[in-house]
Amino acid sequence: MALDTYRPKADRFIEPIARAFYRASPSQLTVSSLALSGIAGACYYLSLRPYLIASLVAVALASLFDALDGKLARMKGVASKRGDLLDHVIDRFSDIFILAGLAFSTLGNVALGLFGMEGVLMTSYMGTQSQALGLGRNYSGIMGRADRLVLIIVVTVVEIVYPVRYAWYFQITPVTVLLLAFGVLGNYTAVKRFSDAWRSLG
Repeated sequence: MALDTYRPKADRFIEPIARAFYRASPSQLTVSSLALSGIAGACYYLSLRPYLIASLVAVALASLFDALDGKLARMKGVASKRGDLLDHVIDRFSDIFILAGLAFSTLGNVALGLFGMEGVLMTSYMGTQSQALGLGRNYSGIMGRADRLVLIIVVTVVEIVYPVRYAWYFQITPVTVLLLAFGVLGNYTAVKRFSDAWRSLG
């Protein structure tokens, strides 16, 4: 999917929304995104349909605030390295909250959840490590953060509207398939970013 590559095009749609939040600080949006992710994770863990609906709303709002905080900082002329650091750290905690909720829920699987979380964290690490080495932030690959959030929203809708269950060696649900995809595609993306950085440093 690699939706992160469309960030420049998405800016023209994000800017009018960011203006509506102009009185807020970018850090407030960032922290709000973390709080919403925590709520989403808790609701995923509870798994019942009303909680899944709450999770859907929380993840959608967290995704919106995550897209807005950096844009708002640039609009207000307050973008800084501290803000960038805060954003990246909170993004990782948000990922962990949501994935832990999915993994430990009745819809998920702990082993697949850990595999998916490892793929997600390594993808993000390799993107920022490239930046730390002076190569610029690497958004390449097929499983960036925007892709993950969209897939989480889609799978949540499926679980609400038409939950599917198959019994195998473990219960197969849309959530377990999602966690497996995060692990496989996340690690593939991390390896690709490592390869890109390795060649650039040669």
